[in-house]
Amino acid sequence: MTTFPDSHKDLLDAPVASLTTISADGFPQSTLVWFLHDDGELKISLNGARLKTKNLIKRPQVSLLILDFSNPQRYLDVRGTAVVSADEGGELAKKVGAKYNADLSTRDRPGEQRLAVTIEPNGVYAVDLTR
Repeated sequence: MTTFPDSHKDLLDAPVASLTTISADGFPQSTLVWFLHDDGELKISLNGARLKTKNLIKRPQVSLLILDFSNPQRYLDVRGTAVVSADEGGELAKKVGAKYNADLSTRDRPGEQRLAVTIEPNGVYAVDLTR
């Protein structure tokens, strides 16, 4: 379980975050993702066929940037290691879907696997440029 700064805990309920992975050519690849703060951990449900998922399986170092949309000078940057596992029974996908009132399985093609990603932070940076 990760402790997040009280000053930025509200961002853990933000609508989206930017997930940055490292692509095969060594360059960063950023994608907006739905995420969930669950039991003190940041979790993402990803389709195994997507580029961002393939990137983080090969290179698990990631950054999850959570922006305060009402004040873009305030954000939470969580850098760490992605731990990927099969989402047995789609349990995480259902939890994430509940947050967004969506069925994530409708975004998967036949035969595609949904994976559960937990970010184990190496660093949590709470930034407020207005202070």
